[in-house]
Amino acid sequence: MIFVVLTLSIAGMAAIAFWAYRNVAPHSDRLPMQWSADGTVNWRAPRLLAIATTPVLMLTIIGLIFVLSRHDHAERNMALLWVSFIGPALQALHMALVARTVENEE
Repeated sequence: MIFVVLTLSIAGMAAIAFWAYRNVAPHSDRLPMQWSADGTVNWRAPRLLAIATTPVLMLTIIGLIFVLSRHDHAERNMALLWVSFIGPALQALHMALVARTVENEE
C-alpha cells in the first residue's frame, strides 16, 4: 500500500513540475528560491533548477529512507508516508509563492 501512495506522490510532484514549467511566470528566466522575513527575494535560480529542486530533493530523501531504514520496515513505511504527503505540498507551496512573487513584481 505504501508503494502505491509513494508512486502517486511522485507522479503528483512530476505533474506539479510540468504544470509549473509551463504556467508559472513563463517569461522569467530565473525564479525566486528564498525569501527573507520581510518578503523580499534573497536569491533566484535558473527556471529549470528552481522547478526541479523539490522533486529531486524528495527523491533523494526517499532513497536515503530506503537505505537507512532497510531493517525496520514499519519505520521505513511511516517515513515514506510522511514524505509522500509533505513533498507535493512543499512543491505546491513553493510554486504558489513563486507565482505570487512574480505577479507582484509585474
